[in-house]
Amino acid sequence: MAKLSFHVNEVRQHKWELALALFIALAGALIFGWLRMPLPWMLGPLFGVTIAALSGVNIWMPEWPRSLMIGVLGVFFGTTISPDFAEQILTWLPSIVTLLISVTITTAIVMAYFRAFAGHDPVTAYFSANPGGMIPMALMGRHYGGDERLISMIQSIRMVLPVITFPIAFRFLAGYEPTGIVGTGATLTDMAPIDFPVILALAIVGALVAKRLRVPVPLLLGPMILIGFLSVAGVGSWQIPDGLVAFAQLVIGARIGATFKNIRLKTVGVQLVHAVIAAYMMMGLAVLFAWLATFASEIPAPALILAFAPGGFAEMTIVGFGLGADIAFIVSHQLIRFFFIIGLVPVAVRIMKFEPKEP
Repeated sequence: MAKLSFHVNEVRQHKWELALALFIALAGALIFGWLRMPLPWMLGPLFGVTIAALSGVNIWMPEWPRSLMIGVLGVFFGTTISPDFAEQILTWLPSIVTLLISVTITTAIVMAYFRAFAGHDPVTAYFSANPGGMIPMALMGRHYGGDERLISMIQSIRMVLPVITFPIAFRFLAGYEPTGIVGTGATLTDMAPIDFPVILALAIVGALVAKRLRVPVPLLLGPMILIGFLSVAGVGSWQIPDGLVAFAQLVIGARIGATFKNIRLKTVGVQLVHAVIAAYMMMGLAVLFAWLATFASEIPAPALILAFAPGGFAEMTIVGFGLGADIAFIVSHQLIRFFFIIGLVPVAVRIMKFEPKEP
């Protein structure tokens, strides 16, 4: 209750800044929709709020609404998992092996870039170059004496730029035509009165179990795995209204943009340039290895690119759905990449002889 009270008071204190952020996000979504840009309900708010934040506009968007909306999308993606998911896993082995090779090579190349051109110490360079979760990389980097703020900034750029770049690249370079469809076409009338409490209960249980098991992004993967399993097993068949899916994307896009609020281009200066260069290096290598994977896999190139992309779980999944890719394929690869990176850290720090700087 204390936490809820804190959030309520926080919203009351910043209500006008929050309202402004949501207004800018909605305007961005409508403009992107009018321009027939891909993922208008996420990219429009992301662009609009980012520009406002970097321009010094007084906006505010807390993290917890994004977390709740990620839970909504976890439920939604769970309802879209194909019934033949289990049979497909074996066919993904070539792309999974290629992914693990790409992660190792990409980390080494980008780390070398940070050391040679950005002047980073080895610890900061290593944890900045790892395409893993921003929070784990920043915390582990600090543990070994790295620059936590620099790692966080670089990881933020690394997570944001693929969300912006790949959909637009598919639109203008690969001939992708946005359909304007946000979800599955469902409306509130497609949900029975009992559906909402059932889905809410399943989402909470899935998130709590995932958090207990230390699954990354539990609010996304917990509901998605549980509801996906029940859907595949034929236990339940639910539909999430498109309006709710659109609102979830808007909040997530606005929150990503709001993370740039305290970033001033003059302050971060050249390090921001290095972060952008490194992010595009990672994306370029992801495309290269995805192309190599096409020789051993029948998975379409767009899905492989998004599965290899150095973005966040939720954001890459949204992009994948918007482009009509296999959600389970993308999430599986992103999840495997995360655990591989986390598991590789103890080995890497021993090889590079990093010593803990804090208990």
